[in-house]
Amino acid sequence: MTIFTAVSFIISALVAAADQLTKALICPGLVTGGPRSVIPGLIGFEYVRNTGMAWGLLKNARVFLIVFSILASLAMIWLMIKLVKNAPRGVIIGFALVLGGAVGNIIDRIALGYVRDFIAFEFIEFPVFNVADVAVTLGAALIVIVLVFTKRGRAFFGELIKDEPKEGSAPAEGEAKNEKEPDAGE
Repeated sequence: MTIFTAVSFIISALVAAADQLTKALICPGLVTGGPRSVIPGLIGFEYVRNTGMAWGLLKNARVFLIVFSILASLAMIWLMIKLVKNAPRGVIIGFALVLGGAVGNIIDRIALGYVRDFIAFEFIEFPVFNVADVAVTLGAALIVIVLVFTKRGRAFFGELIKDEPKEGSAPAEGEAKNEKEPDAGE
């Protein structure tokens, strides 16, 4: 494991810890005292027990969401380890943020049966969310930005989706060899 891989997992752990800490500090007061404005007209705190995922999708699908989240987290861990040598650092950091957010919400789902959301925009109608949700969103956005808008990211993504055989491998059946065959008279 490289140092950067270790740092990525530390980022994930810090995100999950920050998510759980903010929930533990803020949510109990909201349960007993109701919503509070933090920056009037902009942002506030409002306690919501979310039994689904974003925008209330898949409400009460606890087992499915736990299994899906754990499998997605394991896939991210595998990708972070496998891709760390070749992927742009922004992609790995994006995966670390997504993983940390996923773990933060998995902890709630397993321990409580729902996810605690508490951050509410006051200026628009938008679902209440939490620190884990912010990390997942920022991580996914970072991955897309790096893969789409940076030269290294586009090159990396191009290598991932290439369908050509690697150098030294035999051509697929029916494919012509790329190298020039020597003439019999040479």
